[in-house]
Amino acid sequence: MFTSRAEFRLHLRIDNADERLTPIGRNVGLVTDQRWNIYLKKQAQKQQVRKLLESARIDCVTTDDHPTLIQWLRRPEAKIATLAVRIRELLGGEPVHGLLTTIETEAKYAGYIAQQERQIERLRDSEGRRIPQEFEFSEIPGLSTEVKQKLQRVRPETLGQAGRIPGVTPAAVAVLDVYLSIGVRI
Repeated sequence: MFTSRAEFRLHLRIDNADERLTPIGRNVGLVTDQRWNIYLKKQAQKQQVRKLLESARIDCVTTDDHPTLIQWLRRPEAKIATLAVRIRELLGGEPVHGLLTTIETEAKYAGYIAQQERQIERLRDSEGRRIPQEFEFSEIPGLSTEVKQKLQRVRPETLGQAGRIPGVTPAAVAVLDVYLSIGVRI
């Protein structure tokens, strides 16, 4: 699957794949002890670096501002490579491969990631929302003809089932959710 087609692509980055998948692989016996130790080391280092970034402040020459390093890193011109020496000193050596990229990406996209997490939570809440048996999908404006036909043909019982129908987009499920939540009878 292309990540551009994924529903929550900010969470499906290559730099955080190990964070998302290593614990799952470990639970099913696919991750070796060596790989697991690297994962644990990266998580520990990430916590150390985040703690530094969230607590250390810098003095801005041009303003009276004293942002934390994490606030500074959110600026478009800021690069974590500028802090590499300080981070190596904190860690007592080289950071695990990919750690700095992950931290920088998470800092720069923190607002968008938080927004997406709220969307994920709303989706989980609406997953079990029931769709009335007599609901007429063909009358909902904003849905493509293809989506309307698929929903009519499959007749999903919940929004979660509707979202798992191939070709039914997250946007279409959101439109359907709005119609169900405001109680519009079609």
